Amino acid sequence: MATGNPTTTRFSRLRFVVVNAMTSLNLVLGVLAIILASTDQLALAAWCLLGGAVFDGCDGTLARRWNVSSAFGAQLDSLADMTSFIVGGGALVYFWTYPPETDRPVLGLVAVCSCYVLAGAVRLARFNAAPANPGYFQGVPSTIVAVIVALNALLHPAMSGSGVVGLVLVLSVLMVSVFPYPKLSAMAPHVPRWGVPLFAAIAIVNLSWTVWVATSLYLFSGPWISARRRYGARAG
Repeated sequence: MATGNPTTTRFSRLRFVVVNAMTSLNLVLGVLAIILASTDQLALAAWCLLGGAVFDGCDGTLARRWNVSSAFGAQLDSLADMTSFIVGGGALVYFWTYPPETDRPVLGLVAVCSCYVLAGAVRLARFNAAPANPGYFQGVPSTIVAVIVALNALLHPAMSGSGVVGLVLVLSVLMVSVFPYPKLSAMAPHVPRWGVPLFAAIAIVNLSWTVWVATSLYLFSGPWISARRRYGARAG
């Protein structure tokens, strides 16, 4: 009876372990973000969310490249995303805007963070249940939402509470929206060679402005693509 090459099998197992280790690190960083946010170490919590986003991008890319995608990995990835980008992001928002003069939970803020967490959970559940689209997400991905929250916490730590609440509510609505948002992996081949150096140069000059512009363009891309599709369908 023929058997597979033992060396190939060992490499496949090692690759499987590496990919799921990255997913696990994402989850661990999410737990750390929650702990750090609750102890008023908001910058470190934000960096943990950004680190989790890096691992989240790497595990999926490597799983597809190495052909080690599995149902187990998909479930672990979903749990890690829920912990890091949704619960961790909600904790960062709460303690970022938590009034220092109070020792009781602020019910309005609790409600806003609960909306964020619920929207993220619905977004993940819909993603897991819906057939995959190679080019677009339905609604803003929770990873990108967490990155937006983390970057704003780092670049604008003194943002007003109303500003943070407004941002979070907009992100929550867009997460559960049906707007098509392009996947970054699908956008990459269409970016000209000079695009990345130009973006990096602009970011060096004014990182805060660059983040706001990039965020706004991406958030508005969903409604714009949706409107263009509707107009095209009517015109056709």
